[in-house]
Amino acid sequence: MSNAPRHAIIDIGSNTIRLEVFGASVKDVLYNDKLAAGLGRGVVARGRLDRRSMATSLATLRRFAALLKLIRPTSLRVVATAAVRDAANGGEFLEAVRELGLPAELLSGEDEARASAMGVIATHPKASGLVADLGGGSLELARIGADRVFQCTSFPLGVMRVAAIRAEGPGRLRKVLKDLLRQQDWAQLQTDETLYLVGGAWRALGRFDAYRSGRSFAAVIPADDARLLKAAIREAGPRRLAALPRITPQRAAQLGHASALLSALLVETGARSVQVSKTGLREGLLSQQLST
Repeated sequence: MSNAPRHAIIDIGSNTIRLEVFGASVKDVLYNDKLAAGLGRGVVARGRLDRRSMATSLATLRRFAALLKLIRPTSLRVVATAAVRDAANGGEFLEAVRELGLPAELLSGEDEARASAMGVIATHPKASGLVADLGGGSLELARIGADRVFQCTSFPLGVMRVAAIRAEGPGRLRKVLKDLLRQQDWAQLQTDETLYLVGGAWRALGRFDAYRSGRSFAAVIPADDARLLKAAIREAGPRRLAALPRITPQRAAQLGHASALLSALLVETGARSVQVSKTGLREGLLSQQLST
């Protein structure tokens, strides 16, 4: 068997559980597998991981553990994020994951924000601005510049929670975001800085923009154009969105909430441009590992 490095990362998120295996760098992806387990649904509704999502997630992780015995990675990191972090029974779930032989660890919100920002830096040298990592259960923000990560924070504004906030009435989401950002003056962007978007919902939003505008995926999007996405997604509707390439029905149902959050972020941070990043948490974890 080849002695080439194989770095495996399992990311247990609120929406999806993913196994990604890298070679010698973040750009060298050898294997990528995921399941939309919806682990965070019960946490938003009841504060607990529900039994069905836990069972589905553990079945997937058992399969990943079997694959890893064949892959025999040089290194392995297994991380859980907001859904497990916020759930009353998150510790119970982590123990079940560890019983599969997977060394699961719980990332703090700031750890998650920092790793996602490092993932952006790894593929966007000299990037300057704000990284916004949108998951199912949380939104992580990090200030970056000169290939460094500065301030980090985490908000309970994942796309599942945004849906519940918007149900409270018009303008409620922007007020919640404004209140959360009140003490984060570092989140105000300058004219030449960019808002970098990380996460599956943002990537689906980027694919919709590319379809609608003819821009390439991950192209820089002027803020004025990005604000128009909210109305365009509402007009298209989930069924038409799900018919577009690489937008699943699950993501299509989330795009209205993701675009509403983006619109609020653009206003509250003063961003003049947006760019969807193909890389984030997993690439950032590997980048941190390779730099030590």
